[in-house]
Amino acid sequence: GTKEEELPPWADMFKVLQDALSGRPFDVVLLNMRARHGDAFRIYIPNLFGETIVLMGREANQFVFTEQDKYLDQALGGVVGTAVSGKKTMGTKERKTTEAGKIFDKASANFFANKGALKRATEIFVTSAGVFCDRMDREVTADMNVFETLWRYVVQTNADMLYGEGQNAGSIVCNTIDSINKKGLFAPEVRQAGEELRLVLDNRYKDRIVNPSNYEGEDTLFEEFFRLSEGRADEEMLAGFQQFMLTLQLAANGNQLVTIRWLMSHVYADPDLLRAIRAEVQAKLDAKGKDATIQSLELDDLLDLTLTNACITEAVRLHSDIPSKLTLRQAEIEMAFGGFKIPKGATIFLYADAVHKDETYFPNNASFCPHRYTDKETFNKMQMDREITTFGHGRKRCTGELHARSQISALLAAFVMRFDMDLRTNEPDNRIPEDHDGPFVFDTANSVCLVNMRQRIEDVVAVSPTAQAMATAAYLGRLEEASASAPAADETSSASKGTCPFSSLFGGATKSE
Repeated sequence: GTKEEELPPWADMFKVLQDALSGRPFDVVLLNMRARHGDAFRIYIPNLFGETIVLMGREANQFVFTEQDKYLDQALGGVVGTAVSGKKTMGTKERKTTEAGKIFDKASANFFANKGALKRATEIFVTSAGVFCDRMDREVTADMNVFETLWRYVVQTNADMLYGEGQNAGSIVCNTIDSINKKGLFAPEVRQAGEELRLVLDNRYKDRIVNPSNYEGEDTLFEEFFRLSEGRADEEMLAGFQQFMLTLQLAANGNQLVTIRWLMSHVYADPDLLRAIRAEVQAKLDAKGKDATIQSLELDDLLDLTLTNACITEAVRLHSDIPSKLTLRQAEIEMAFGGFKIPKGATIFLYADAVHKDETYFPNNASFCPHRYTDKETFNKMQMDREITTFGHGRKRCTGELHARSQISALLAAFVMRFDMDLRTNEPDNRIPEDHDGPFVFDTANSVCLVNMRQRIEDVVAVSPTAQAMATAAYLGRLEEASASAPAADETSSASKGTCPFSSLFGGATKSE
């Protein structure tokens, strides 16, 4: 076996407790451990993983996401599955050894790689975004927090995409997420929701056998599972599918919901950024034709909204749980990192946010600066070097990234072109708070609200030259052109200068969060 001195050192848990008891947030506690022990050390996580090796830094990102990717198994899915089912759930590697597990994985791979399904999902996103905005226009009052209604729409849309149209599955997932938000991942309500979803999926599976014509042409993950299982899934396989699907929903919605909330807050907090996104969307609509609407946009159109997608990337960097705050792997072979051995079977916790919060790679790292990514060549290098890990990398990269970008882009485009809103927070001057919450904790996100939703008032003058130049340059990925063509900051904006290294492109309007 591996000798104790060959392993990473144990973290000083006394100092960790001191940090925690003094009220230091999750990220500060972890980064303090890194300052004391370096990029590799051990901690103990009772009840879940026991002895765990923590890795941080760009080299650690490269180690986990690239060098050893094929020898590292996912470790988080089993934990979430256990929470929602109330009984031990197989991890990824164990699941792949069973017939049911192979069907789950193949159904998931087929669905997310299916261009037809992705195209259909995009149609759902742009259509439902418009329908939802119509509903919001009718129902939301000035004092209402937009996010209280918005999050249920997102969950229901995802449920329709994965399970097929219907209220039952979506409402159950909404209740599950609400319970996690209020009472934690292992709350009894979470297990109850898992059982309710199992019954719904059982009934829907049986109905597909009896009434196959009702589901012809349906491009959903459920339909792909039904096809691969040939309508012969037994009770155990259906229970496994229920756990797999709910785990997938929680992982997707957890990241998506927090990303959308922060993204829209950052955009609406900055008038110049809001104008620039509107200019980018309008340019795309103009290119589509005279009568084009948001519903006219296709997948390639949404992915071609460079500034909008850069905003998504920056929101994920600053605020998402997985993989930034929590990447868990299990070593399938013995390996080594930073001069230390990592035994076979060891649990690895990669804290990718250590790079996202590092001034070396992200100057003014707490600031929301989407222009870090609008130059395609620079962004690609950041991804190759594993400096930015927003959707993961390697074999375990988020297979639903294009779905997520399509849905969020469609939703943001629909909102900015129709509505003005006001940011409300608990911070002085109503500024956006820094997000120090740990994984599956949404206290800070829940404090950020958008209120006073109203019909957008068109600018009296055409889009400002600064915003138009910035949006055009972002659209083409040429920041230099924006800097050269945009008027001086004091000519276009009276907003105070922020700390974003690209703030000149906003006319000095980017705020320090």
